[in-house]
Amino acid sequence: MGHPRAGPRPETTHPRPAGYLAVLRDRPIRRLVLFALVITICGYAQLEVGFTAFSVQVAEVTPRVVAWALASNAVVIVVLQLLVIGRLNGRSRSRALAAVGLVFAISWLVLGIGGLAGRDNALLAACCVVACATIFALGETMLAPVPPMLTNILARDELRGRYNAMNSMTTGISGVIGPVTAGPLIGTGNATAWVVMVVGGCLLASAVGLSLRRLLTPLQDGRVPPGTARLAPAAPARSTS
Repeated sequence: MGHPRAGPRPETTHPRPAGYLAVLRDRPIRRLVLFALVITICGYAQLEVGFTAFSVQVAEVTPRVVAWALASNAVVIVVLQLLVIGRLNGRSRSRALAAVGLVFAISWLVLGIGGLAGRDNALLAACCVVACATIFALGETMLAPVPPMLTNILARDELRGRYNAMNSMTTGISGVIGPVTAGPLIGTGNATAWVVMVVGGCLLASAVGLSLRRLLTPLQDGRVPPGTARLAPAAPARSTS
């Protein structure tokens, strides 16, 4: 008597990858993380370290001027944040990211002018230091809402935590790299090289942010108002290659 034939095997479903590697395979999120990493290294991290060192050692302003500059930065954020969020509604998020890089670059250029003025024109140096922090705050108001929103729009539900963790990780990395780049350059008299580095980095971030536009659907990019989403044709699946 022969052996009975085995019945058909039940179809097995292969679970989709659920680790950080799966997040990194997502091309739009890779681009967004790259933008966040560059803009935090050349932006936020430098405001906390390089800005103060440059202002005191190169522009030769007093700590009181630095305090007024940081106070101006905080006031601008408080006053303009909700207004800027409203203005960004229905506008391209990738272009907003590009604008952030441009605004940050302008703020560092203004600080560089203050460094050139130095003790020869104390008033101009002080004005440039305060203006740098104020202009920087405008970029902060544009940056604050966009990356978290884009991250959650792009995230798959089962990986949402990892998507957000990947985006948040850039802050910790920049907190390490910022002092390492600012301290040696400014402390050894290479302040001009520091200005060139942060301005160039912000412009690079601006280009990266703008390049994200072609990887997003109009709805993901915010070019389609949320109320008209149901009227928009279905977008093709985005590539994760």
